[in-house]
Amino acid sequence: MSQIVRAFQPEVDQNTCIKCGNCQTYCPEGTVMLTEEGVVFDYRYCKGCGVCANECPVKAIKMRREE
Repeated sequence: MSQIVRAFQPEVDQNTCIKCGNCQTYCPEGTVMLTEEGVVFDYRYCKGCGVCANECPVKAIKMRREE
């Protein structure tokens, strides 16, 4: 299996997140999970497209440059 190369990855501020599920609904790769603790990303499959951040109504998800 090849490794995914991305320039950005999403990070969520769990204190700001309202757990609406938009990020999970709109993620084209299905890499977002909503848990009791909040939003969790499966970075193994995330392509860093930013759809989750764009769909977040409270802007709790920011795209951070990969290092």
